[in-house]
Amino acid sequence: MRKYVALASSLAALAAAPALAGGYVAPVADVEPVIAVTPAPIVGTWAGGYLGANVNYGKAEFDPSSDTGVYSTEPDGANFALRGGYDWQRGNGVFGLGAEYNLAKYKDDYPTDGGTADVEMKNVGTVFVRAGYAFSDQLMAYGLLGYTHAKLEAPGLSESVDGATLGLGAEYRFNPNWSGYAEYAYSDLGEVGDSSVDVDLNQVKLGVNFRF
Repeated sequence: MRKYVALASSLAALAAAPALAGGYVAPVADVEPVIAVTPAPIVGTWAGGYLGANVNYGKAEFDPSSDTGVYSTEPDGANFALRGGYDWQRGNGVFGLGAEYNLAKYKDDYPTDGGTADVEMKNVGTVFVRAGYAFSDQLMAYGLLGYTHAKLEAPGLSESVDGATLGLGAEYRFNPNWSGYAEYAYSDLGEVGDSSVDVDLNQVKLGVNFRF
């Protein structure tokens, strides 16, 4: 009888073992799904408007083309200009319209019977079209064609001059809103009044634009 009781106890223990082994299940923590986030682009396209400013060095050439009794002078100096415009982009091609106005003057002096006199070029403003090639969303090279108007003043002289402007430049975008540029521009401003005095202007510019 004892053998049967021992055997029954052993069988009961064996039957209960799997239940005990599987009776406790460790809790599993919820795992949040990982969502890949695509970073925002550092820059955008070149299309859009912009407002900016530049510092520039300009040198005008005020040269008589014959013996007019007018001295040759070269008004020059540092200047500060405001600029604005709008660009369109198609593929790698960028096309735009813009305008610029210089806030300071280019100056020089020349000898007179009483000593020296000042000649100034001021109110220098340009409207232009430009065409560029975008090597990337950050770097563009461009050329521009424009029209420049300026005022020349000296003792006994106050004349407006104007003419065609040609330029070359490059622009680099630091982020979607800010870019910097370097540019060279040459302006052939024709002759002063009815004289044979030719006026040219060369400018080297470094500037920044806020793009929107």
